[in-house]
Amino acid sequence: MLFRSPGVFQGYFKNPEATRQTLEDGWIHSGDAGFLDQAGHLKIIDRAKDLGRLTDGTMFAPKYLENKLKFSPFVKEAVALAPGRPYVTMLVNIDLAAVGNWAERRGIAYTSYTDLSQKPEVYDLIQGEVTRVNQSLALEDEVLRGAQIRKFLILHKELDPDDEEITRTRKVRRGFVAEKYAPLIEALYGDAGHVNVEALVTYEDGRTATVRAAVRISEAETFGPAGTTR
Repeated sequence: MLFRSPGVFQGYFKNPEATRQTLEDGWIHSGDAGFLDQAGHLKIIDRAKDLGRLTDGTMFAPKYLENKLKFSPFVKEAVALAPGRPYVTMLVNIDLAAVGNWAERRGIAYTSYTDLSQKPEVYDLIQGEVTRVNQSLALEDEVLRGAQIRKFLILHKELDPDDEEITRTRKVRRGFVAEKYAPLIEALYGDAGHVNVEALVTYEDGRTATVRAAVRISEAETFGPAGTTR
């Protein structure tokens, strides 16, 4: 996305290289990627450097998909996966407080985040949120329609800065997460219905503990251009 106006700055102070990279012929190179929708509105979808493509060439904007899913009060964090893959998958962190309250109102007992995250009822809840995102992509986002979420799983633990999975400002460290959770990611692109995991977690006081779980892999509903189920 490029823009210009009478108010565009003349350059960075004593930094001609930064100026050259950002400003050219009066145009600001924002570094953001976007497209004009059918109504002529500009949709900013991601940083241009973070865009990827599926194996069939479909554009993939991870942050755009993640933010759509995180509009749900039940989703605390989401990590979209796809570059170089045949379809999009998602790692999900539930919001423990919101989903915990939801579960208590329905008489669903649980002992921990890990226990709650793998409840069938919670998977059904998150399935509905993923369906909402896919319907929105099918109906509103022609450019990204082919990047609907095909499979997802709910992580057995919260992404934590103490475990180096996210920064203190809650930005996902994608490379680290991809390496740490490689077995889960590979399972999302296979035929397994679940995968057994074991993870070391670090608490704020420095204590560590091992978390074990059978993480379920769920198929998501996808939609055609008219919102019809595929």
